[in-house]
Amino acid sequence: MILLIFGQMWQEDTLGANKYKPDSLNMTLVKRLRLPTPCFGLAVGNRYAYLSSLRRIYIVDVSKPESLYREATFNTTNMPLGLALKGKYLYVGHGYKGLSVFNVSNPNMVREMYTVPLPDTVMEVLLRGNRLYVTVGDSGFAILSLSNPARPRLVSLTKTGGFTRGITVKGKYAYIAAGRGGLKVFDISNPRRPRIVGQAPTRGFAISVEVEGGVAYVALGRDGVQLFDVSDPSQPKEIRWAKGPGSALNVKAINNLIFVAFGDGGVSVIDPFRKVEVARYRPPIYKGDYVFDIVVQGDYIYAASRKGMVVYKFLR
Repeated sequence: MILLIFGQMWQEDTLGANKYKPDSLNMTLVKRLRLPTPCFGLAVGNRYAYLSSLRRIYIVDVSKPESLYREATFNTTNMPLGLALKGKYLYVGHGYKGLSVFNVSNPNMVREMYTVPLPDTVMEVLLRGNRLYVTVGDSGFAILSLSNPARPRLVSLTKTGGFTRGITVKGKYAYIAAGRGGLKVFDISNPRRPRIVGQAPTRGFAISVEVEGGVAYVALGRDGVQLFDVSDPSQPKEIRWAKGPGSALNVKAINNLIFVAFGDGGVSVIDPFRKVEVARYRPPIYKGDYVFDIVVQGDYIYAASRKGMVVYKFLR
């Protein structure tokens, strides 16, 4: 019954006469920066945001979110997607080229330092401590050591039995959004030999995954978001499932709330346990906006979208 009620609540929110009707709740649009090409991935540091696009990466000054400024643009030799930032190094999922390292200490003189070849398109790049966790489509996921941050070293490449799109790491476990392969859980306590310890089917194509407080949140595109109890990582169990106002492409979990990039449905903040949407901002249809990726920092939500970069503020 809980599953049914929760699913109906979100579905009813998208079944109005015009699902693109502009509406907001406890969220305001702070600034929109139009960029020449669509932006798919996003990393945010202390001062700059980095947005991956079509064979280029935009560097945007976000020191004042109310007045975004494009500081620089640099070209890449392949299609960049996932990004991760550590100090002066930007780690870029560089399409079929592999994982590339760029020195971004001077935004106007960015240098490509090194590339680790990988066998498939790099989709997501996750930084945890001195390691990178990289999803590589049909080839699975890779773990790389940053003992030398300028020259990542490949530690292992592990098949998942699905199209590996999203990854997060909690403790000694890696949680994988493996496309039609669903949710996979790997023990990575030995990074040279990750081993699968748990898995569960999903109600759609698993795109991204986030874990907080023993719960895994899996974004499934048009099929919504599915929640799993992973307090025992070897036996993920569905808690509930719900659809939203668009395609769930990216999900972040912070303090028992989930922040969801919903494609043409904009951005929503949901309390999944009270079954309440607590904040939202949805673009009017004429804006042609489509949110691909988000980063949450305090009350600000930074988004990579089809039109460029958007900053929202969550009014708690």
